[in-house]
Amino acid sequence: MDIRLRTFPSKDREFGRFARAALASLGGGATTEELQRSLRARYPAAIVSAQHDLARHGEGPPIWYAFRTSAVGESLSPDRPAEAWAVVDDERRFIEVSPSLSAIVELPARHILGRQIEEFTNPGDPTIREDIGQLWEEFVRRRTITSTVRFNFADGRPRELEYRLVADADGPGRHRLLVWVVLGGTPTV
Repeated sequence: MDIRLRTFPSKDREFGRFARAALASLGGGATTEELQRSLRARYPAAIVSAQHDLARHGEGPPIWYAFRTSAVGESLSPDRPAEAWAVVDDERRFIEVSPSLSAIVELPARHILGRQIEEFTNPGDPTIREDIGQLWEEFVRRRTITSTVRFNFADGRPRELEYRLVADADGPGRHRLLVWVVLGGTPTV
């Protein structure tokens, strides 16, 4: 099947080239989920969606949208209690961390506290710090944000986390971060 791919941000030509190459390598029977998995090898917060049928005008190939940062929206796990939590301040620093989040990050809480969220990103993603900045701006505007991110185990095995950040949930300037493991399970000790 012939697919027209639109990438965002549109000015990020490197992401556009990477996304088009990933789609080509998957072949004609690819799904949006397969392309999203391929993109997340380098851009952990990428998301891919297909154009809705109601938005189509006339004939032509289907259009897929690839976003370098993941979508902001409703939780994938609305009925499940969070598996881990933390409290972050206005500077994106961890000020409280649950033992379960320490297990996910594979570090003792004392090595997480006082550090910024972006210090725990994928070093293989050249745009992750910019993406986190954009997501934080969205959070400041909306006062809540829900998204997914790829966060590998220390040994490199992949997994995907969903998170929800709620402004001032623990008092002014104390933002509650809730985390669910979507794919990849928990670390083995």
